[in-house]
Amino acid sequence: MEKEVLIIDDDESITWVVKKALEPQGYKVTSRPKLSPGLRAVKGGFQLVLLDIVLPDGSGLEGLKEIRSSYPDAVVIMVTAHGKMESTVEAMKEGAYDYIEKPFDIEELKITVEKAFRDMAVREELNSLRSATAEAEEPQVVGKSPKMLKVFKDIGRVASKDITVLVTGESGTGKELVAKAIHYNSKRRGGPFVAINSASIPRDLMEAELFGWEKGAFTGARDKHTGKIEAANGGTLFLDEISELDTNLQAKLLRFMQDKKFSPLGSNRVVEADVRVIGATNKDLKDAVSRGAFREDLYYRFNVVQIKLPPLRERREDISPLAKHFLKDAEKRFETGKKELSKEAKDLLLKYDWPGNVRELENAIRRACVLSNGAVIEKRDLLLEEASSFTIKEFLEDKLKRYLKEMTNLENCNLYETVISEVEKALINIVLNETGGNQLKAAKTLGINRNTLRTKIKEYRIK
Repeated sequence: MEKEVLIIDDDESITWVVKKALEPQGYKVTSRPKLSPGLRAVKGGFQLVLLDIVLPDGSGLEGLKEIRSSYPDAVVIMVTAHGKMESTVEAMKEGAYDYIEKPFDIEELKITVEKAFRDMAVREELNSLRSATAEAEEPQVVGKSPKMLKVFKDIGRVASKDITVLVTGESGTGKELVAKAIHYNSKRRGGPFVAINSASIPRDLMEAELFGWEKGAFTGARDKHTGKIEAANGGTLFLDEISELDTNLQAKLLRFMQDKKFSPLGSNRVVEADVRVIGATNKDLKDAVSRGAFREDLYYRFNVVQIKLPPLRERREDISPLAKHFLKDAEKRFETGKKELSKEAKDLLLKYDWPGNVRELENAIRRACVLSNGAVIEKRDLLLEEASSFTIKEFLEDKLKRYLKEMTNLENCNLYETVISEVEKALINIVLNETGGNQLKAAKTLGINRNTLRTKIKEYRIK
């Protein structure tokens, strides 16, 4: 680190003394006699500023505020011949590193300056460690399909803007990963990322988890507890499955999002928290609003920007890159040695419909990596249901080919009606079994009128 010292002082004798004391110690010293040129000379980064409190063109305290605002890494030591308690308190409150009076002891100045640069070096090392940790934690959203490229663009557009974001998509599509990507690409990346799943916590406990509580706030509250909102101060709060929030809690959450203030349970204390909120859901929030299950004002508060994640079956070109990414991660995590997927295994991954989306793919690769013998992961190691690897069209074509091979040689066999009626009968039978014989549920599942279902049941003599 280059040791740069900037003196902003109109007293030439002070400038001369500081240069005489510090330059032999290896410090690079520059000076400015007024506040305006002095502020222009502040570089930020790791630079020490000796700032006079009374200057010909302005107040050093105002200059301190501007430096702290524009160059938070610069260290400022206030220097003055007019030492007053009020000035000292104000300077320290505004973020001055130290405060020394004229005439000052040269040895004391050397010690103070040396300590300031030592603290800057420690801070620089900590920033490097934090940066390395952030890079290690930074999520990798993998994909090259047009739909995922749009998601990447959306992340890039919203990350730097401190606005609320709603991430939607089926379970397992990677909504939390997108929220993390937004956080780690924002100015809040140095702050905490706190996630909470509204569906995994009982509704009567969710408010306490979000806002925290004071000792004795309710039965069992033996100690004070910091809530997720306060824990996320300076960073990002990710609220997964927001559709599951109780309507009363929705009102309290809305107030916090508007005011950035809240009170923990059992307390009149008002807490301020600078938190960016990202919500996620796999449900249709508009439908929830129309049913009265979700507040309309909270919906619009969340839906400032919406990022919609496509299911994996709609971006099949991403399956191979994702599988490769997860395999590499599993090899490292479980220390299995180098593994690769056989051609048959790769083909199955591409044909499978992935109802559990990216999460299911990750689990399948991890499981296969651990359980497979040797360096090659075979199709059987994936433990995927073979039938699920076909679309309905592919499944029916495969089955009908065998059935129809002989039938097509026959004339007047009424093939079309026979096949359609048998498929329809089997489908109705399966759905009725799955719904426990409930005809109303079965009709909704099939997407037909209940009277139509009754007619079909009678026609096919289904019991």
